[in-house]
Amino acid sequence: MKIGAAAFVVAGCVTYLVWSAASGSAEYYQTISEVRSQPAAGDVRVLGVVQDDVQKLDGGQEVRFTAADSSARMTVDYRGTLPDIFKPGIQVVVEGRTGGDGVFHARTLLAKCPSRFTAKA
Repeated sequence: MKIGAAAFVVAGCVTYLVWSAASGSAEYYQTISEVRSQPAAGDVRVLGVVQDDVQKLDGGQEVRFTAADSSARMTVDYRGTLPDIFKPGIQVVVEGRTGGDGVFHARTLLAKCPSRFTAKA
């Protein structure tokens, strides 16, 4: 009886640890269309594809580009180190907020790995 209760407690603890680790590492992001339709007051993560209009400013310390999804576009301004794989056509997740100027000011920019780095189906 005591062994069964102990096994139940251990199983419960393991289940909780797995659940909390999985939910803590999940990163939610919005599409550009969602951000345009319901602007948020604070910071958001947004997924988009970098378009061909990348401008490097301030000696390469700042970048401005258009990100797009299937139905919307937004101008993104980011100051910081760019990922090595950053270029037009790559998916990026930017975290920040839309300013009064209508430009999305990103604090973080992450490039999603292109399909050539994923396993073949």
